[in-house]
Amino acid sequence: MKKFIETLLIMVLAGVVALTGCGQKGQDAAIKNNASSGQNQAQQDAATYPMTIKDDAGRTVVLQKKPEKIIALGTLINTLYDVGGKSIARCDVNAGDFLPEGTENLPTVGKVYNINMEKLVSLQPDLVIAQVGIHDKYISMLETNKIPVIAVQMKTYDDVAEKYKLFGDLCGTSEKADELVKNMKQKTDDVVSKLPQSPKKVVILYVTSQDVSVKLDNSIAGNVAQILKLKNIASGIKPDKMGAENAPFSMEKIVESDPDVILVTTMVSSKELAEERIKKDLESNPAWSGLRAVKENKIVYLPQNLFLSNPGAEFYESVEYMAKAVYPEVYGDAGK
Repeated sequence: MKKFIETLLIMVLAGVVALTGCGQKGQDAAIKNNASSGQNQAQQDAATYPMTIKDDAGRTVVLQKKPEKIIALGTLINTLYDVGGKSIARCDVNAGDFLPEGTENLPTVGKVYNINMEKLVSLQPDLVIAQVGIHDKYISMLETNKIPVIAVQMKTYDDVAEKYKLFGDLCGTSEKADELVKNMKQKTDDVVSKLPQSPKKVVILYVTSQDVSVKLDNSIAGNVAQILKLKNIASGIKPDKMGAENAPFSMEKIVESDPDVILVTTMVSSKELAEERIKKDLESNPAWSGLRAVKENKIVYLPQNLFLSNPGAEFYESVEYMAKAVYPEVYGDAGK
């Protein structure tokens, strides 16, 4: 009996040791798997250099190593900071313009449309991110000074998604950039999923202090209208110059199409000034007052921060605002 008990104790102790060993192995495996997962994510977030980039100006730019001293011009600094990047300088801003937190005291390189190249070059950046159509004239100067530069544009939804991914690659924060794009897509899809079956017709006016024109599909507002499956009566009209997003205003075309809603984008500083320009240029024409949208007071002024400058990862807010402007019965009133 005594021998049987001794044998039983030995077997129990052996089992405990075996279980402990298995538990330790399981723990070791879990730690190893977690470390491997973290390593894989780090490898995923780390871009491979040399990196070849085809920019929106049609140029091919090769970066030999990860840029550490970036200057993002204009509103592109917001995109850079959204993905967790940093800029070593910024452009001057007007009162009320948004600046990412922590950039207030950065050295400035002049106004967005008038870059101080001497100051910029003196900062010796290893990458400048410029805006197509705004900074084109500076590209050759930067190349002469052996400063890599990529020119990008952010007008459409696809532009935004592509640039966030590019900036994430440049900064080694691809996971964060992907999350921003995923969130933008989800919220945009939520708006689109509620669209009525029958799309409405719109015209998108562009008001400056000089004249009134119409926005085409390659503008921010035009692209948002496409996402919402609206019939932009300016679709297919030739722009006033190659690559432009505006076309000359035609009262005849608007009267012929008789849009359900008139949307207004503007460069002037206030809605009141835009209304004055419309009154001066359009309201004196009897055909204007005969439009159904005018009779029903379906004229909506689109905010500049959502339709003049690209709102970046908040592009879905532009989509939601226009949806409210055109379908208030579905989405609620615009501006609320």
